[in-house]
Amino acid sequence: MENCYHCGDVLPTPPILLDQKEFCCQGCANVYSLLNSNSLKDFYQFEKTPGIKPNRGRSDKFQFLDIPEIRARYIQYEDEKIARVKLSLPSIHCSSCIYLLENLSKINNHVLTSQVHFAKKEATIVFDRNDISLSEIADLLQFIGYEPDFGRKTEGKGVQKSFLLKIGLAGFAFGSIMLWSAPDYFGITLDNLSFRNFTAYLSFIVSLPVFLYSANEYYLSAYKAVRSRSINLDVPITLGILALYAQSTYQIFTQQGPGYMDSFAGFIFFLLIGKWFQNKTYQSLSFDRDYSSYFPVAIHRISDNGTEIIPIEQLKEGDRIQVRNEEIIPCDSILVSDEAQLDFSFVTGESALVTKKKGELIYAGGKLIGMSIELAVKSETNRSHLTQLWNETKDKKESNTLERYQDRISRYFLLILIIVAIVAGIAWAFIDPSKIMIVIVSILIVACPCALALSSPFTLGNTLSVLGKNGLYLKNTTVVEALSEITTIIFDKTGTLTDPMANQVHFSDENMTDELWHVLRELSSHSTHPLSKLIHQQLKDKNNVIQLTHFIEHKGKGIQATYNEKSYQLGSSSFVGAISSAENGTVLFAQDGKVIQEIQIKSAFRASVPKILAQLTNKRIFVLSGDDEKDLPELIALGFHPDQCFFKQEPKDKAAFIEGRQKLGEKVLMLGDGLNDVGALGTANVGIALSEDMFRFTPSSDAILDAKHVHLLARFFQVSKYAKVVLKVCLGFSITYNLIGLSFAISASLSPIVAAILMPISSITVVFLSSSLIHFKYWRGLE
Repeated sequence: MENCYHCGDVLPTPPILLDQKEFCCQGCANVYSLLNSNSLKDFYQFEKTPGIKPNRGRSDKFQFLDIPEIRARYIQYEDEKIARVKLSLPSIHCSSCIYLLENLSKINNHVLTSQVHFAKKEATIVFDRNDISLSEIADLLQFIGYEPDFGRKTEGKGVQKSFLLKIGLAGFAFGSIMLWSAPDYFGITLDNLSFRNFTAYLSFIVSLPVFLYSANEYYLSAYKAVRSRSINLDVPITLGILALYAQSTYQIFTQQGPGYMDSFAGFIFFLLIGKWFQNKTYQSLSFDRDYSSYFPVAIHRISDNGTEIIPIEQLKEGDRIQVRNEEIIPCDSILVSDEAQLDFSFVTGESALVTKKKGELIYAGGKLIGMSIELAVKSETNRSHLTQLWNETKDKKESNTLERYQDRISRYFLLILIIVAIVAGIAWAFIDPSKIMIVIVSILIVACPCALALSSPFTLGNTLSVLGKNGLYLKNTTVVEALSEITTIIFDKTGTLTDPMANQVHFSDENMTDELWHVLRELSSHSTHPLSKLIHQQLKDKNNVIQLTHFIEHKGKGIQATYNEKSYQLGSSSFVGAISSAENGTVLFAQDGKVIQEIQIKSAFRASVPKILAQLTNKRIFVLSGDDEKDLPELIALGFHPDQCFFKQEPKDKAAFIEGRQKLGEKVLMLGDGLNDVGALGTANVGIALSEDMFRFTPSSDAILDAKHVHLLARFFQVSKYAKVVLKVCLGFSITYNLIGLSFAISASLSPIVAAILMPISSITVVFLSSSLIHFKYWRGLE
């Protein structure tokens, strides 16, 4: 039977022909033509008949999205040019879907970017709001077969109630059928066949809701998999359900007995119980979805007594907050200050600066560029929102080979399982035909790759938890494997090897006027550079607040602003543009290019540096610094070799150095302060931003390390390597369990109901094994 080239449905007579290809309807032909004309023919290379038949909906179906109040519910960010929206697309089912949806910009050039979250069946789309509306985006998605579901967010509780009802129905049927079948177990009904047949018919009636409702999710999932020419876990389960129910129904209506209806109902009941447990356990950990359980982000809240530092969860609508240069806006807010310049590349991928005026709405995720601002909180937020944005940023680094390996095992396992079931059924046809169905169903159920599928997320997820409790907050689970493969470590110097809180500050002129002291304090407060923060800390007693204007910061060089029509600069001599006899590394404070203060900062290296180096003898170590060589003698004294230290490195030089090491086959970790090292952090195999506080959020990094725990760097490598060992142990257990279970099932020593009980037990064991092996080893921490 011929199938549609696009969607795989059965072809009508006659079919629709286009480019010597056959289609079931004009809609499929139109989508093919659209993809072909936009150079997206590769869509058909990933899967056979990967498309979805377009929904011939009304042309005005999504016009409600043009109503401002409704549109605002779905827009995550917008400015004068672009808008960002996240849509639920339930039709996503294969790699071709990802390819097509992430190439929407080729179909309509007003779509700027599109990123798919396959597991959640969601797409985040950035589009030109002046040329295409949200309703037109929805129409486009519907036309190519991915109609958005705008009601999904409100369905969570209903879905949970429905699932519990399915468990309840299956449990009721299981108990009732067991009760009615009790006489048959003891042979009592052999003398009263009419009673046996009556209870058998009762069992069939009670089993119908279980077959049609409680188990319907398995049928639907298996159907989608087969329709997309793939195979998933629910395919063998569905085959087992259908085989067991068909055999039992046949025996009942031929009056041969009650069949296996008790096993069938118990089988569905325990399957659903196991699924419920897995879902609850995974939600409680939610490693890939919610970092709020361990990721700390704080903010300055303005109160009557000044400013106080609080976690962002404590923010309430109407609170006033202060955000400084290079910090991320934590929640949707109204600008109280006169003006702000923001970089929304974290949210939109577009790097152009956006200017906001007093009273305008600023969306969460924007990074402030310039002088600090005051905001009024419009909507509450949490760490999950920021970390979700962090995890959605495009990652061009290698994906997790451990997870790919596990996925391949699971996929091939299912194919082998079905073949084994068929061969065993044929063999038992010659041994004892009455046991064929029991053997086939038991094989399909007991040898389940659930445990294989759970090994990776739970092992790596528990590792994320352990590392997070010890101050290292990873972007996602793929970083765990990347961390275990590191061969080369590159340190930034200022703020990374040096301790900003221990540096010594000396002013050349202690007799400046109060006005100049206040200007210096205010100017240094608007920068998050470690040296500026150190200067600001030294001047905390100069607390008379003044208003600077025309603030500009040049990363790694200095900052400038205007006060009373005079220009003030704070930074290096090359930035200030003045000739000074001060030593290299001195920070200069100048008025209109004339130096009025020379600030000598004596670097103090972290006391843990020698210990860190002693523990990393198996790694190649380098230091890349933007400063001159004044600290080279101290670096040598700490244990660095002169050939390992490179100075006067611009941000682009650091990124180029890392690329050079990678071309030599090295796996590079970059540890920096997240300010001047953004490019290097993004280039490295693993980029870790070191943070003295939790106000700066560094989207380009793979991890954020609390500076108090930098001495544990070597231990972090050990944990990542141990995680790989635990994962292999869990995979080994899963494979061993399946082989043993298969041997019992093939020998007809295992009933379907016992197999259904063992399947979730194997998953529970993997959860316990991965959690205990990780947490027991590190329950006292990493010190």
